[in-house]
Amino acid sequence: MSRRARLSSGFAVHWHGRYDPRMSDHNLGLRRRPLLAPLLLPLLALLAAGVAVLAVSLWTRTTVVILVRHAEAATSQTSDPDLSPAGERRAALLGRFLADSLPGRAVDHLYAADTRRAQQTAASIANQFKLPINLLASSDWAGLVSRIRRDHRGQTVVVVGYASTMPGLLNQLSASQHSLEPDDFGSIFVVVIPSPGQPRTVRLRYGDQPLPIAAETATNNKD
Repeated sequence: MSRRARLSSGFAVHWHGRYDPRMSDHNLGLRRRPLLAPLLLPLLALLAAGVAVLAVSLWTRTTVVILVRHAEAATSQTSDPDLSPAGERRAALLGRFLADSLPGRAVDHLYAADTRRAQQTAASIANQFKLPINLLASSDWAGLVSRIRRDHRGQTVVVVGYASTMPGLLNQLSASQHSLEPDDFGSIFVVVIPSPGQPRTVRLRYGDQPLPIAAETATNNKD
């Protein structure tokens, strides 16, 4: 039996024989396995980059609030005293201490109570990070936590206040109870608020402890 086919060029091709579907090239049965390594390596690199971007994104959305009590106040007949010499020495260390405690992260916003001792304590932070001091009146403390959550998400904020205001701020920010001793001027509370995640609180200390003159400690417990 013969089958004839004509090509477009006009030539004829003659084929003799019978087609048997069982006849096939043995090479057709072979299947080449795909080379997975060239595909997996870019995927793994992309995955690693995605994890890194996610970590950076979470870090940039993390709000850090640093609460500092003003340093020791001088003995005074007024309700708004300056810092004592011991308080001035302590406050002078604060800006450098925070810079060393926040590697790779700067303070973005600085709040302080509208009193001399609070502003003088905040001065070294303002100088260290080139920031203005935003003053808080007594009526501003109640809404400060809401302001921080609304206006300073993903930023590092320092608040310089009193022994009477810090525990309340801590409790609102960290949803946990904290207290401060009346003669404790060296504690710093760092509240880390990730988004999403639960807040964490770290307590640091700075400055000279104890004070060299016991009498000065006893008379300088200005709130």
